[in-house]
Amino acid sequence: MKLVTFSQGTAAPRLGALDGDQVADLSDVAPTLLVLIETGGLPKARAALAAATRHPLGSVRLHAPLRPGKVLCSGINYRSHALENPKAVMPTEPFFFAKLPSSVCGPDTPVFRHPRVAQMDYEVEFAAVIGARLHQATEAEVMPAIFGYTLLNDVSARDVQFKDNQITLGKNFAGYAPIGPCVVTTDALVNPNSVRLTTHVNGQKLQDGNTSDWLFPLPRLISFLSGVMPLEPGDIVTTGTPAGVGVFRNPQVFLSPGDVVEIAAEGIGTLRTPISG
Repeated sequence: MKLVTFSQGTAAPRLGALDGDQVADLSDVAPTLLVLIETGGLPKARAALAAATRHPLGSVRLHAPLRPGKVLCSGINYRSHALENPKAVMPTEPFFFAKLPSSVCGPDTPVFRHPRVAQMDYEVEFAAVIGARLHQATEAEVMPAIFGYTLLNDVSARDVQFKDNQITLGKNFAGYAPIGPCVVTTDALVNPNSVRLTTHVNGQKLQDGNTSDWLFPLPRLISFLSGVMPLEPGDIVTTGTPAGVGVFRNPQVFLSPGDVVEIAAEGIGTLRTPISG
């Protein structure tokens, strides 16, 4: 299933599922995707899908599929990204930083380029949505505990991030964590280890990679992370970005007001983010 959060007009956002060019209303099953995950309601959602009220996709607004408690992003987890960074050292264990829930936004939500930011960058990231609590989990325990997958655009203010290594500040301006357009359940995307990822800015392809280039696969990443902190249902763990980010291109490419970023993944869809200023 491709689960979404959607709204119509002034109505409150509610749970739905993408079904072709329609959205099926699943709000009778659970009020939010997070509640669905926490209560193990996916079988009920599947059972309710056939009889659910449907709306044309063009008549609804999609929001971020969920507001996670934590967003943990893997840094330098693609061989190609490590090789394009002249200062990177090939990592021997996973590296993570946090994006705060206040930075989360949904599809087609304009993201403001703050006046102090001159180097606003993009990163396509394949992300796992945690479905069950994990703490000090073995690698064998990880995959059964994943609920599904989504996309995250790791928008980054490079001039802030690289000034005195201010990763937290450079990654957490308002809107710097677009998520969506949906969460695809694991039964619908069975091989996360071979997913093509792309980024287009104003129609120009700037990233084109595949999760097969991961340095650390999902079981290793999430087991390592859970050894440090408990992961809860609805938390999001990203898996890094492939080569092609703006800061390491020659010449460099940074985002400006009026630009449109589209990140995409096979099996998930396209997440579109306009830049405002």
